[in-house]
Amino acid sequence: MSDEASFQIKSLKPVHKCARNYKLGSMVTYAWIGSHYTREFLLRQKMSVRKLRTAVSQKFGIHVSVGQCRRAKKYELQLIDGTIVEHYAKLWSYAEEIRRSNLGSTVKLDVNHMPDGKNYFSKFYVCFDALKKGWKEGCRKIIGLDGCFLKGICKGELLCVVGKDENNGIYPIAWAVVCVENKENWRWFLDLLIDDLGLNLGYGYSVISNQHKGWIEAVKELLPYVEHRQCAKHISQNLRKRYSGAQYESIFWKACKATTEVDFKVAMKELEVLDPSAHQYLMDKDPKTWSRAYFQPGRCCDVVENGMLESFNAVIVDARKKPIITMLEELRMYMMERGLRHYQVLPSGLNQFEVRGTTDAYEVDLEERTCSCKLWQLNGVGCVHSVAAISFMNRDVESYVDKMFSSITYMKAYKFRLAPMNGSNLWPATGYSPPLPPVHRTMPRRPATKRKRDTTETPNQSSKKSKITTQTQNKGKEQVKGVAKALNQDDEGNQSNAVNDGGAVNDGGEAVNELHVQQDYDEVELTPLELDALANGEPSQVHVQEQEARETPLATLLKKIRRKKSERIIKLKLGKKVSGADALGNSEAKPVTLE
Repeated sequence: MSDEASFQIKSLKPVHKCARNYKLGSMVTYAWIGSHYTREFLLRQKMSVRKLRTAVSQKFGIHVSVGQCRRAKKYELQLIDGTIVEHYAKLWSYAEEIRRSNLGSTVKLDVNHMPDGKNYFSKFYVCFDALKKGWKEGCRKIIGLDGCFLKGICKGELLCVVGKDENNGIYPIAWAVVCVENKENWRWFLDLLIDDLGLNLGYGYSVISNQHKGWIEAVKELLPYVEHRQCAKHISQNLRKRYSGAQYESIFWKACKATTEVDFKVAMKELEVLDPSAHQYLMDKDPKTWSRAYFQPGRCCDVVENGMLESFNAVIVDARKKPIITMLEELRMYMMERGLRHYQVLPSGLNQFEVRGTTDAYEVDLEERTCSCKLWQLNGVGCVHSVAAISFMNRDVESYVDKMFSSITYMKAYKFRLAPMNGSNLWPATGYSPPLPPVHRTMPRRPATKRKRDTTETPNQSSKKSKITTQTQNKGKEQVKGVAKALNQDDEGNQSNAVNDGGAVNDGGEAVNELHVQQDYDEVELTPLELDALANGEPSQVHVQEQEARETPLATLLKKIRRKKSERIIKLKLGKKVSGADALGNSEAKPVTLE
């Protein structure tokens, strides 16, 4: 009824003999589909569109389109995560909630003020108090900095700083969301990070990076005394692009992992003998930033690759596809869960003695905890020489372990807890104007959602698209061959030299070509001027007219075949004119008169 929440049946057929109709998908809306699968999306936000389509067909017996399922998934995810405008509007309240629940945490939100009075998002930085205290008391004095792009509806870059704990695990310290990765944003990020970690000017600390141009300039200005390490993997990939060969890469890693200057120079001398230009290329990269032989001791870390950042990016790859607050919350919850895991201290030992090998000898001082190979001073764990000496002296290995690797120091990194937070409905209200999403930056080409693979990386197996392309190309080649073969045969299947390039048809049904294109080139009469022009590489009038007459796609397919055939015949005719030889090369034959 129109004024009631009910309906009235006017006609009823209790017995139905017709088959069930599955083509009722057009009557279904995407909102109706999404409302029936809210629980599934809460449990599995990665549910594919095709799986959703199959589930609807099996549950309700109707066929819906892929577009309906795609819109239903998007609609339901927006209900779960909130729209993009709502997310950015809640950033002020989210920052205030972090400060309230985690006292001492640093949260910074920057917006761009427009002349029309609107505020657009610019940057968001967060460093929890528990993480910065844990890094100061229980992690090594080395950090890695890198940026990765966001893959979801929120565009921009995620800047991260990751440390290394005593168990060689990654220790995320702070992160920031910016619109673009450049020098200005890196400088803003480092300014806040230096204040949180107390890095001063970089004395006694090391930083490893992937050589982003804006990042390098910002570090030189703000941390002039920090030890800068380059990622050896990126240098190796660039070296492979310029100088292909396994020997180049082998020598590079030998020089990279050399712990003494003598071993480094031996490896570089080997490279100089192999290729002086490759040697100069690596020397221009400043070996003090990528070789262990020049690393400063006291960091208890001898890594030459930025693997801790790559590992962290792999952990948060799914979070980077979500709206900004959902992504930030997943990062926070990841660190909360990580602090509750049970960790074991990695046992290791140090050395003090003189240890001789088959061809070399090293001096070890147990009291000073040093070894002339420098490996002990670099990683704080020890080397094979120290283990041999401790075994010889029958001493306790743990007594020589650096305090950085003790369980007490290890637990200091995780003794500070991240306080729980209220939901968005209980976040405190602020007097700030809610920011709008950042101004859309129109980029060329289709937006990329996958990381661009380096040319030196091993590609994945051939995709379905490439296989289809190959099959299509092969099928096209077979069709061209079939057409060419058919054109060289008459109706009875016999070989024929007559080819009709789209000529006219007379009343009797016979093909007519005004330019006599269907004739064989042996029957074409050429004037001496035309022969001279062809000998000089100029096309004749007959060939120019013939080329202009070719308008059908069929003639285009035979272009290469006709060209090769014409060249062969012209050579034969020129040979007759010059030497007086026949087509078989017999000199006794009389010269051919071309007039």
